[in-house]
Amino acid sequence: MTTHSTERHESYWLALRFPEAWFECRCPEAERRQPPPAVLLDGGGRAGRVVAVNRAARERGIEAGQSLAGARSRHRAHDPADPVPLRCLTIDQRAVETWLAEWGEWALTYTSRVSRPPPVGRDVENGPGLLLEIGGSAALFGGLEALVSRLLEALQPWGLVVRAAGAGHPRIAWALAAVLDDEAPWLCPAREQLAAVSRLPLALLDWPVTWIDRFAELGLRRLGEVRRLPREGVGMRSDPALLVDLDRLFAERDWPLADLVPPARYAREVSLWDPANQIDRLLLLARGPLVGLGDFLRRRQLAVADFVVWLDHEAHPSTRLELATAEPGREVGLWQEQLRLRLESVGELAPVTCLRVEAERFVTPRPGQGSLFADADERVRDRQALLQRLQARLGSEAVNRLQDAPGLVPMRRSRLQPVSAYRGRSRRSGPTETSSVQLGDAAPPGAFRPLWWLEMPRRPDAPVRYRGETERVETGWWLAAEEAADYCAGELAGGRAVCLRREREGGEWQIIGLED
Repeated sequence: MTTHSTERHESYWLALRFPEAWFECRCPEAERRQPPPAVLLDGGGRAGRVVAVNRAARERGIEAGQSLAGARSRHRAHDPADPVPLRCLTIDQRAVETWLAEWGEWALTYTSRVSRPPPVGRDVENGPGLLLEIGGSAALFGGLEALVSRLLEALQPWGLVVRAAGAGHPRIAWALAAVLDDEAPWLCPAREQLAAVSRLPLALLDWPVTWIDRFAELGLRRLGEVRRLPREGVGMRSDPALLVDLDRLFAERDWPLADLVPPARYAREVSLWDPANQIDRLLLLARGPLVGLGDFLRRRQLAVADFVVWLDHEAHPSTRLELATAEPGREVGLWQEQLRLRLESVGELAPVTCLRVEAERFVTPRPGQGSLFADADERVRDRQALLQRLQARLGSEAVNRLQDAPGLVPMRRSRLQPVSAYRGRSRRSGPTETSSVQLGDAAPPGAFRPLWWLEMPRRPDAPVRYRGETERVETGWWLAAEEAADYCAGELAGGRAVCLRREREGGEWQIIGLED
């Protein structure tokens, strides 16, 4: 069906139906671009029958109504060497409802009214979905067609099967979306909606099968033919709910719908077809919930500083991972880095079957602009970021707090020297002058730091007397500049104090700094 142009309406409803929601709510993000073939069964065991199939299964010749054995036979016959197994699922209503609630919250980006319609009949075959009242917000996006196009484009990267139809009455829009045979949206103008409803085939409607079969026995094939029957006779011989729904389909009765209320906390989980414990695979699995958390915060203009990631296992207790950032934010990349560090710190993980992200402590981000030079607040945030990164890598039990200490690398340290100590001294000391720094034979490591560092190390031109102990410096993985060397205080033949350095792997001592 094609997209019809429509004029602006005060109230206009867009129906989004997801005929493969039973599969998409459990499909990992890594497999959405090339989903495996999957079938929905009406029960467990070999006696189960296929109720619905996804696109990949349909391409392999599998159809609804087949037995499980027949579906597997079709799958093997399509490509005997096909390495992708046939996924056999049973309906998980809780997973579908949770999944729809997440997309309903996402839809609040485009409208202030989103509803989850109550089941009418064959929701599994035609697909559950959402109803969006877009008449009030269409002008903000350039009209109804522009809004619908933008909304469907935003859904494309997720690889979902969506049927979209619009009408002035929510029940009409819901029925039109059930009969679509392609993924092109159908926006029906108000003046055409009654004619469009009259032409709807009963076999494709979302009515119970018993209703449709009864009218089929009378030779009725379209909804308009049912409408022309005597109302009293239909009411006496059918379910009273049929007349109520018939009135709604012809816009003669309101359809009371409850507006979706956004949850106060964020919780989203994803499952794996096959349990895994590889860090890269778990990070890919976590990307969907983390992106969802970022969208959740952006819609509310909120931020979060800490949240929890749960890892469920088949035969082990769940693993709880706490993630925290230096200050509240909504940066998915930073969360993924923190999660990687936490997974690496856990060590050997039992195979994970489900990953869940939960967040409930939200704050309003404070406005402000960073300064050119680091101020006290920025230094505090930097220290907090370092502490949290160390805790993510080593665990909160191993790292309690940060303590200021002199820098490890001598060239990055400094010391204060009174100016009076150099008054009256020439820029170049004579060979008989003694250094202003007395180097004892037992000077502790790191006690001497020169005032002048050389741009390039150089070999001593004369014998050097080594003073004190050798100081070995090895920086940790958290520092950008790695260092692994030995340092020692020395004295030239003329009494000039110097700082010496040699590589850890071996080598000669070189002068890297002078006292004056």
